[in-house]
Amino acid sequence: MTATATPFRDGVRWLADKRVTLGVLALLLAVFAFEYVVLTAYGVAGWQYIFLASLDPTPGWVMAPFAHRTVTHLLTTLVVIVVYGALVEAWLADSAVLAFYVFAGYASTVAQLLAYASGAPGIGTLGASGAGLGLVTLYVVRTTGRAVWRPDTVTAVDGVFTGSGLLIVFLVLANDFLPGVVFASGTAPLGHVGGMIAGVGYGLAVVRAEQQSASGPAKRS
Repeated sequence: MTATATPFRDGVRWLADKRVTLGVLALLLAVFAFEYVVLTAYGVAGWQYIFLASLDPTPGWVMAPFAHRTVTHLLTTLVVIVVYGALVEAWLADSAVLAFYVFAGYASTVAQLLAYASGAPGIGTLGASGAGLGLVTLYVVRTTGRAVWRPDTVTAVDGVFTGSGLLIVFLVLANDFLPGVVFASGTAPLGHVGGMIAGVGYGLAVVRAEQQSASGPAKRS
């Protein structure tokens, strides 16, 4: 008996071949589990030393873009990464998606550390939200660019996720920079901006490359 197709089943099937996105998902979950082990064995000080990026050189400089403070912090970030990572991976080569994710994650960390060096308050930064927001802005810029020069290739679904991405960016920036607007506390404002800028820059580069080739979306390797 053939199973009846449903939007949920179709979505799962579509997501199943997004190897980079699923790999990042598995990595972030594994790191979070490792954080719990470290926190149990070595306490808060040991956890901060390994996973928190501060102005002092520590393993946190490497681990911070993959670590999270709480389950809520992890899950909200994973939703963005899974959705927009998979959307980007649908048209960008696996190697390029992975390289961009890593670059955006560390760009976010460096941007927030520069903010601390300039006198911004905070003891350190961690989290993949900068990389997630980079994926959002990459998707929005590329889709918007195609809507301008190849509108026949942009669907209503693209429009929905572009609008959702813009809303996500607006809410994050409002939370980080508008007085009196607080959806979440303890965020890394310049880290978020760093990830977004990485996405905008790469998105513009992708649009330009596609225009020059005039042969449709980038081919998957």
